[in-house]
Amino acid sequence: MKSRGLIRYVFVLVLAACFVLGGGKTPFASAAVDMSSIDTSIQGIIGTWSEGDVMDARTLKVNPDYTYELSYKGGGTSFGTIRVIAEEHPDGSYSPWFVFDENDGTNWTCFAKTDEDGILQEELWSGQDGAFHFIRCGTYDYKHFSESIAPKDYLGVWACGRCNIVIDKKGNAYVVDITWANSAAEHRYWTYSCRYDKDNAVIVCPGNGICNDCIVYENGKESDTNVYSDGSCVLILRNGVLKWVDRKDNAGADMEFLKVQALGK
Repeated sequence: MKSRGLIRYVFVLVLAACFVLGGGKTPFASAAVDMSSIDTSIQGIIGTWSEGDVMDARTLKVNPDYTYELSYKGGGTSFGTIRVIAEEHPDGSYSPWFVFDENDGTNWTCFAKTDEDGILQEELWSGQDGAFHFIRCGTYDYKHFSESIAPKDYLGVWACGRCNIVIDKKGNAYVVDITWANSAAEHRYWTYSCRYDKDNAVIVCPGNGICNDCIVYENGKESDTNVYSDGSCVLILRNGVLKWVDRKDNAGADMEFLKVQALGK
């Protein structure tokens, strides 16, 4: 009986390791991979994408809440959810994948996850055959004078008048905290989880930035009011000057920030 139980246990493990997420050449989810060591964020692909290399291009929208919308040129939209798996190779290395499942649980496709080390992903290639190819819409063109800029140059505390920007790297995300004081008791602050666009040497938040208003009362109590949770921005560093391009309400227009403190990373 113990032997039969062991065989059944091994069989279940083999099934889990060999579970295919869809037809064709989609990747296998490897049960042996420790997912706690895998970056399961979809931050690097949030935004709108257009299908490339086809006549009737579909539009793919990736939302911050791990959902997607796939719109067809002739009309109609399908909806689903996104998760991350890892495929282990014989040498012990692994490849992470974005898995796109329709709302009924059917797998639509998988895209290679290539946003390692906080890089903004610009293209999506499906499966292991690259049958589907999507290109990010509204790409940023800030290549001018970008050659000498490195990601670490952004890290630190930046100031312009009553507004401060703190940029730090936590895991694979560049976390940007911006505080703008209206008075000693009132201030507005933004929190952006960003990725680094290596082609343009800029930091980008593609659509899940949070903005809050804070009031500190005379008794020491505070109240926070959420203004929005779908902000987007681009941070551009050139010649020692940081610019904040707020794509939600243009709050950082005409402001130039100088570094006042490095974070030592």
